[in-house]
Formats: sequence, C-alpha cells, structure tokens
Amino acid sequence: MTLNKVYYSGGEEIRDLTIVGGGPTGIFAAFQCGMNNITCRIIESMPQLGGQLAALYPEKHIYDVAGFPEVPAAGLVESLWKQAERYHPEIVLGETVARYRKLDDGSFETTTMSGRVFLSRALLLAAGLGAFMPRTLPQLGVIDHLEGSSVFYAVKSVSDFAGKKVLIVGGGDSALDWCVGLLHAAEQVTLVHRMHEFQGHGKTAREVEEARESGVIDVFMDTEVSSIVTDEGALKKVVLSRKNGTVVEVEAERLLILIGFKSNLGPLAEWDLELADNALVVDSHMKTSVDGLYAAGDIAWYPGKLKIIQTGLSDAAMAVRHSLTYIRPGEKIKHTFSSIKMAKKKNNEQ
Repeated sequence: MTLNKVYYSGGEEIRDLTIVGGGPTGIFAAFQCGMNNITCRIIESMPQLGGQLAALYPEKHIYDVAGFPEVPAAGLVESLWKQAERYHPEIVLGETVARYRKLDDGSFETTTMSGRVFLSRALLLAAGLGAFMPRTLPQLGVIDHLEGSSVFYAVKSVSDFAGKKVLIVGGGDSALDWCVGLLHAAEQVTLVHRMHEFQGHGKTAREVEEARESGVIDVFMDTEVSSIVTDEGALKKVVLSRKNGTVVEVEAERLLILIGFKSNLGPLAEWDLELADNALVVDSHMKTSVDGLYAAGDIAWYPGKLKIIQTGLSDAAMAVRHSLTYIRPGEKIKHTFSSIKMAKKKNNEQ
C-alpha cells in the first residue's frame, strides 16, 4: 500500500469526526473512530499520510513505541494505517485547513485553503507541531540549487548518501542517530556541533563517542560551518570555524543539516483557542476551550505533557472516546474491548 495514493474522498457529506492531520496521531484516531462505530475523515496538508515520519525521516528507526523493539518510521506509519484502513476512513490529501466555523446545530464547518468545505459533528486537531520548516545555516547564503543533491535537511533515503563523504551538522537526537545510521553506507562521516557537548540521547551519544575514539568518524565540537566550496554545482568542501580561532577545510560531497525545525500553528493560531507553549490547551478529555473541538498529539498541551509518539496515540484514543458524548448526546456510551469487537466481526464475516 502506497500512503500517497490513498484516496477515499468522494464528497463533502457530513462525518461524525473530522481529523485535521494525517500523522501517527491522526491515523490512530481514525482507527479509534472505527472501533467506536463513528465515521471520520482525515484532512492532511501533505501529499501522503504519515506527517513528519513520512516526509522527513522515513528510514529513521524508532525505539520507544510499545510493542516495537525497533521499527523504521515508515514501517510504523504503514502498521498504523493497516489498523485504520479496515474502517475505510475518508482521506483528503494535499489540503491545508484554514478555518472552522461552529454552526447553530453544534456541528462544524471546516474550510481549506483551496476553498473546499467539510462538515462534521465534531472536530479533532492532530496537526502535530503545525507547519514546520527545517532550520538552515544563514551564513551559507542562498543554496537552493544544492538542496536535494548536495545539501539535505532530512534523510529520506539512505541511498542519497551511499558511498559519499558526508558532513552532518547538529548535536541532537537526529544528528546523532544518522551519524550512527550512515556509518555503514557512507564512505566517511564527519559530525560538526557548535557546542561542547551533545544534546541527544545518552545511548546514541555514547555510540558516537565510541565510533570517534575508534577512528570510524571525525567529530568537531565547539565548531561551526562558515562556508562551503562547490565545483560545477556540486559540493566539494565545507569550511569550519573552531572556537579556538582555527579554520579547517573538510572534504564533503553531502552536507546534512540536522539542527531542528521552526514550527508554528499557522492558521490554527488565529482560531481564538487557548494556547500554552505554542500548543492548544486541552482538559482531561482532550477538549479545547471550544465544546466539540478536541486536540491530540504534539499540538495538544496539558500539565506534564510528554511530546512523544506513544503519548500522541494515547491522546487520540482519549479524544475520540470523549468526543462520543458530543457526537451522540444523551446516548449511553458502552466500552467494548477490542478483542471482543474483532471476534464478533470475524464471526459475522464467516
């Protein structure tokens, strides 16, 4: 199944729940809708499902999702979709939600940038960190012509770096992960970090240090990239400035800049919802300051919130579950365990 060719969108008829965002949280919310016998649609701004996992680091391995000792990001998205697709949620790709309007009957009208209008009885925002752009190195000037060939801000395919001299910039989890992840693919890996210690996970940092001590990779701490040298449109060298005043030139064919992302809520910031830490404040039922409007995943804030995939999946289950009281007012909501529900489904199919 190809996640950028999932098209169930055939019309704008009303659904029980519109889910804004097709990352892991949004996909799992669609599965939860199926489990709770309500209809839903996902509206995703990108041309494929999966959010940042699919768009930025599909080959990165994830280690902290329950039940998966180790799983590639793209593999996790595929598994989540396999759960949800049995319920045939409506999928709308390449559409960015611009605004919403709560109608007199309590339902929601959601309008995209292109002008399409979607109706639902409740609304769930699962848009992650909102719109995001990779942080760049302004000192390099305009390097658009090199992006995607010599300069990268994410690893979408290891083959882009196979057999190449790769210089990675950063000291967080992504930089350290790919320092280790590219060791067996790249000809040479060099890591440059502007600070005197790493900010990434301790285990990976130790692996990088061990590789450095064994001479497998070169590491420059307290160092910044000052400029690059190209030849006929291809990267040849990266010039480094060290805090001790020395300048070093390193041969490199690929420059991988992993220094984080700038994110903002985009149009959602203008929705007159209560905000905290650039996210939407929700209560214990994942409800925002607007009745019938819920949030889950990184876009949702509550005391003690931990921004990891596992938490987002839990948020999604909570949001869908509690939305039932708004979608079906006055109806007694009975919980059914998934094993019982699926056993009945299989019996009915036989």
